[in-house]
Amino acid sequence: MKTIVVGAGIVGVSVAYSLLNRGHEVTLVEAEEVAAGTTSTSYAWINSHKKHPESYHALNYEGLKHWTHVVSAQHPETVLLHGHVEFAVDHGHRTTLRQRLERLQSLDYAARWITPEEAAQLTPVQVPQDALVALFPWEGHAYPQQLAASRVAEMRRSPDFSLIIDPVTAITRAEGRVGLRSGTQLQGDVVVLAVGNSTTEVAAKAGIQLPMVPKEVGGAAFGYLAYVRAPDHGLQGPVTSDHLNLRPNGENGLILQALDLDATADPALTPAPEIAEEFIDRLQALLPAVSTELEEVRVGHRVIPGDGLTVAGPATEEPENRLWIAVTHSGVVLGPWLGEALAEEISTEQANPLFRDFRPTRFASAEQTPAYAAPRNPGDQ
Repeated sequence: MKTIVVGAGIVGVSVAYSLLNRGHEVTLVEAEEVAAGTTSTSYAWINSHKKHPESYHALNYEGLKHWTHVVSAQHPETVLLHGHVEFAVDHGHRTTLRQRLERLQSLDYAARWITPEEAAQLTPVQVPQDALVALFPWEGHAYPQQLAASRVAEMRRSPDFSLIIDPVTAITRAEGRVGLRSGTQLQGDVVVLAVGNSTTEVAAKAGIQLPMVPKEVGGAAFGYLAYVRAPDHGLQGPVTSDHLNLRPNGENGLILQALDLDATADPALTPAPEIAEEFIDRLQALLPAVSTELEEVRVGHRVIPGDGLTVAGPATEEPENRLWIAVTHSGVVLGPWLGEALAEEISTEQANPLFRDFRPTRFASAEQTPAYAAPRNPGDQ
C-alpha cells in the first residue's frame, strides 16, 4: 500500500514510522524541515495528568505507556521517566493539586503524597516545609526532536521510504492525490494529514472543516518557554511549583515554563526583557545554589484542536475517502502511540474503540466549537 504522510513533526514521523514497519511504501512530505514546528519548542512533559474527559485521559495513558515500554527501549536517549514532583504553597494550587491527585488515584494512576523531606531526596529544588507535595512516579520528560530525527534517519535506510521537503498546495479526498508547490503530483492509497497548527488551512484544501484554537495573543495557543544554562543542576525530572515549572534539558540545561506569564506571549514579537528577568528570579528562588544563565526565551505555538481534544481517523465516513487526519494537543505524549494506533487502523481496517470520541467527523456539523480555556495555573497544561 502506498501511503503519503503530510507533516514531519513528532505525530507525522510517528505515523510514517509505524506504517513503514507494517509494510507500507511511505512518502513523508514536509513544508520546512523535520520537527521544525511545535515539536522543536515543547515542554515535553510525559504525563496523563489533567486530561478530561476520561476517554482523553485513556489516550494519554496509552501514550505514557508507549513511551515507557516501547520508546524507552528503542531510543533510551530520548526520554527520562524518573518521576514528577509537584508542590503547592498557595491556597488555590493546594486545592487543585488535591483534586487532581485524588482523581488520578481513582483512575489507578500512580500518584501519592510525600513529605518535603522526601522531596529533598528526589530533587535539588528547595521545597518549603509547609508545602503540600505530590509525587507522580511514572512521569518524566522527553526530547521529541531527537526522537523524530532518529526515526527519520532509520526510515531513510529503507527503499520503501522517501522524504520530500515541499509545501502542499492541493489534496483530494477520494483520489488520494497530493499536489506540491514544485508542481510534483503524488498519488497514494491513503493520505494522512499530521500538520499540527496548519491543520485548518491544509484540511480545507480537501474540503474538510477542522478548527484549531484561535491564533490570538492572550489565548491558549501561545506560551513562553525559557531555555537556561545551568551546569550540573542535578534535576532528574519535571518539577511543578506555584509559579514555575522546570525540567532538565540535558545535564547542563533547563527548560522553564510559567503559565501565568503566557498572556503576553506573541510570536510576532521578541519577548520583553522583564519576562526573561521574571523567569530567572523565579528560578533562583527554587535553585539558589545553582549558577544559571538565560540563553533564550521562545514563544511556542501549542497545537490544540478547537475543542481541545485529539483528532484521529478518516476525514469523512464516505466509502471512497482516502484521507486521514491526526492532530492533537499533548502531541509529544501521544505522538508515538498515536502513530502506531493509526497505522494499525489503516492497515487492518479495524476501528480502535479508544478513538470513538475523537474522529474528525465531529466537526462536520455547523455547531459552534466550544471555547478552549487558556492554561494559566499549575498543572493546567
